[in-house]
Amino acid sequence: MGLFVTSDGEFIEAPKFFRFSQDRLSKLQVRLSKKNKHSKPGKILKRKIAKLHQLIARQRLDWQFKLAYHLFSDVSAIFLEDLHIKNLLRCCKAKLGENGQFLPNGQSGKSGLNKS
Repeated sequence: MGLFVTSDGEFIEAPKFFRFSQDRLSKLQVRLSKKNKHSKPGKILKRKIAKLHQLIARQRLDWQFKLAYHLFSDVSAIFLEDLHIKNLLRCCKAKLGENGQFLPNGQSGKSGLNKS
């Protein structure tokens, strides 16, 4: 599933900046949890974690501006679809099989727009 498709048939995927930085972030957070609160090494690690979050946010913003420039330089009209976010957050309903057990629907208990 892509972010959107142009009328020329060009598929544009949403980049997953957070997922690419997730390993580095989790390692830093584990190291931070082992430090004493308000210690100097803890403060240094907090700064590193904040910089990594800032990097992810800036990557997203940069990608949005570059994508908007790419789209607006080539097109004469843009159409938008009104999505209902509540429907995107909702989980699939569980279905029962013949023997009364739940059938797998490929969806975990907590899902939706969590990271993406």
